[in-house]
Amino acid sequence: MTQQPKVLVIDDEEAARYGITRALTHQGYSIEEAADGIIALTAIQQFQPDVVVSDINMPGIDGLTLLRRLNEQREPPLVVLITAYGSERIAIEALRAGAHDYISKPFDVEELRLVVAGAIEKKRLLRELAASQTARVHAEKLASLGRLVAAVAHEINNPLGALLSSVDTIRRAAARIQDWCGHQPAETSEEVRGALEALAAVTAQSQSACGRIDAVVTNLRRFAQLDRADVQRTSVHSGIEDTLHLLRYEFGEGVRVETEFGELPEIDCAPRDLNQLFMNLLLNSKRAIDQAGRPGVIRVRTWTAGDTLKIQISDNGCGIAPENIDSVFDPGFATQGGRVGTDLGLPICQQIARAHNGRIDVESRAGEGTHFTVTLPVQATEGTSAAAF
Repeated sequence: MTQQPKVLVIDDEEAARYGITRALTHQGYSIEEAADGIIALTAIQQFQPDVVVSDINMPGIDGLTLLRRLNEQREPPLVVLITAYGSERIAIEALRAGAHDYISKPFDVEELRLVVAGAIEKKRLLRELAASQTARVHAEKLASLGRLVAAVAHEINNPLGALLSSVDTIRRAAARIQDWCGHQPAETSEEVRGALEALAAVTAQSQSACGRIDAVVTNLRRFAQLDRADVQRTSVHSGIEDTLHLLRYEFGEGVRVETEFGELPEIDCAPRDLNQLFMNLLLNSKRAIDQAGRPGVIRVRTWTAGDTLKIQISDNGCGIAPENIDSVFDPGFATQGGRVGTDLGLPICQQIARAHNGRIDVESRAGEGTHFTVTLPVQATEGTSAAAF
């Protein structure tokens, strides 16, 4: 459901607030009021309005000062200022300070509605632009990831192939020496046997190490889905497992990962994008656990619900404050000392889920942990194509 646009009305005169609120009632807005600029600062932080309608002349913090403070924020609401009749000079100063528009008292109701509606529409367009920019950043990140993985795989595979060949040569040479020793006097073969046993042990260790390196390269290639179609029918579980393999060393001993996989059908999706989503959510959980400063547990659960499948990634980290829950997917959102970072990890996750005609829900308790639940349709729906991702 589309969220109602939010409007905050600020005026130190109760009658003026009532008049403005009444004029905007039934316009499809969620409206709150504040009696002065100081109260408004707290209300703006909690209510997070799209548009602020504020009187200029107020005690404490006047409208212009409030406007300048709001414009210091990363994504400030648009401000419509109400000026006294004949205060054109102040109105011009307000526009120069970044006000969306101004209205003179006594205001015309229809003019007020039109100006606020224009501000709401501009705010919507600004949000769409930010989402588009996020999508471009995401596409660039994925392209860079593909190039990086291809380069890493190539650079590792060449010396790895030479190393495997050398180890195999040593193994075969040791076997020939051992066979030769079988035809020599006992004292000679006894002298060599100890060296051959040590050589065999070293060779086995080298082969095992090469196998682990090869597994890392394979996981990298599978994670980035190199040389695969953008959209394909695949198992979500394989993407989760590949991502967990890559993050095994990132988690270390301080994070225990538990998985509970249900029976899931294969779906049409963009595996590269979903793997990016899984990695972002898992790393977000790791950061939350690090910040909590205690041994951590990340749980990954999957199950089906009707015609959708669910992927839930939970942690026992520091959690998210209630007032920040609605903002965690906003590009650039950050909290002082909170789990939300300044990067685009969570906004990108939301973008990927929406491109798959799905969604992400979040539940959290500050100090206790967080659940991110990804819901994806089992059947491909219209719009699920390479271009969508």
